[in-house]
Amino acid sequence: MPIKFKLIATALVAVFLFGAGWWVNGWRLSGQHAQELARRDREALVVAEAIKQSGIAANNAISEADTRAWKGLEDDKKELGRLRGCVAAGTCGVRLITKPAADIGASDPGSSGVGDDTLALDPDVQRRVLDHRESIGEDQRKIEFLQAYAVQCWQAHYVPVSPKP
Repeated sequence: MPIKFKLIATALVAVFLFGAGWWVNGWRLSGQHAQELARRDREALVVAEAIKQSGIAANNAISEADTRAWKGLEDDKKELGRLRGCVAAGTCGVRLITKPAADIGASDPGSSGVGDDTLALDPDVQRRVLDHRESIGEDQRKIEFLQAYAVQCWQAHYVPVSPKP
């Protein structure tokens, strides 16, 4: 056999072995790559589930705060409706209590020489006082709701999520 033929045959065998090795190694690495991708997918699903659960918990807490706030508003409206009916019927009224500044908090209310008195208000002023009371109560409930909402949002946002492999 001529040397040229041996060199060509050796080169072809070397190319074949190199190609076969490349193909086998690529096959092995693609399997490792697939395993790595599957592991990352599992971790991503765990994180996504934790975020979903956190969102559900935050929504439940906000819903409860909303329900409490609406119940408080409804209770306040019922009480004001009762007071308005009472004022309209004349069975009760809104009065201003006058007391000298020095006597505020005194243990003996009769010790003042100026005299303590209550002033009856006309019906229009009584309605306006109740309107202001209603407005203040609504605003107070809204502020309480917004504060609870802000706390829930903060807790939902800053709860650390750690994936478990």
